[in-house]
Amino acid sequence: MDSSLTEHIFERAGCPLHYWVGGVETGPLVVLTHGLCVDHRSWNPVLPALVGKYRVLTWDVRGHGQSQPVGQPFSVPLAVEDLLAILDQVGCQKAAFVGHSNGTYILQELAFRHPERIQALVIADGTCITWNHSAFENWLTQTAFGVMNLFPFETLKKASLPYISVKKEVQDYTYEAYSMLSKHDFIALTKGMGSCLHFEPSYEITLPMLLVHGDADKMGDIAKIAPQWAARAGNCQYVVIPNARHFAILDNPDFFNKLLLEFLAKWVPAIA
Repeated sequence: MDSSLTEHIFERAGCPLHYWVGGVETGPLVVLTHGLCVDHRSWNPVLPALVGKYRVLTWDVRGHGQSQPVGQPFSVPLAVEDLLAILDQVGCQKAAFVGHSNGTYILQELAFRHPERIQALVIADGTCITWNHSAFENWLTQTAFGVMNLFPFETLKKASLPYISVKKEVQDYTYEAYSMLSKHDFIALTKGMGSCLHFEPSYEITLPMLLVHGDADKMGDIAKIAPQWAARAGNCQYVVIPNARHFAILDNPDFFNKLLLEFLAKWVPAIA
């Protein structure tokens, strides 16, 4: 974590929400939201590129990292309300939002419910929650939670690591973050994220959006539908990040940071 960020704790709906704010106090706010069952440390390689130009907020989503106990049962709409409450705490009505993996579900739901709060949106290694996913993919999502209960927690924690990243240090970080959770909470968070998919045939994101994924990202249908999603969105830049799996922001941070800064400079210019 960049030492210029200050930690805050906001109690809401039974959970101590931990968030960190820093950077240029008068600059536009950039909000970073991590993926499933990891935490704010996912953004450590990204923070140095942002804090000298923007005001930056990162947080541990309810039930993740230091934001425990989870309090009310986890759901994406609840996480959206958590995020809005944090934004109100810091006095921000509108921001740029950057998310990774299942963290993008929260940001997409925010865009669906409250597009007026978003200046620009960055989706890294996330699928579209309003897409008409195949019957098999929907079935797999719904049955996975029961199957997960059959396996030891160690097996669950290690199963996805080869798909997450080719880098041992990224796999080690992911495993360590998973280990901060109980098996019960790990499965509950996974179920809460997976249950947020809702097909919206007439809906599209028209906000400025950067859509990226690793060139070797094999998680779900991310790479499969990304080109179609980008074409359907009203104002989308689509880029495939080289030499990266699912954790593209950690596998190739230099490439991602350059891309992110160029996108933000266009839509959310920093104060000179």
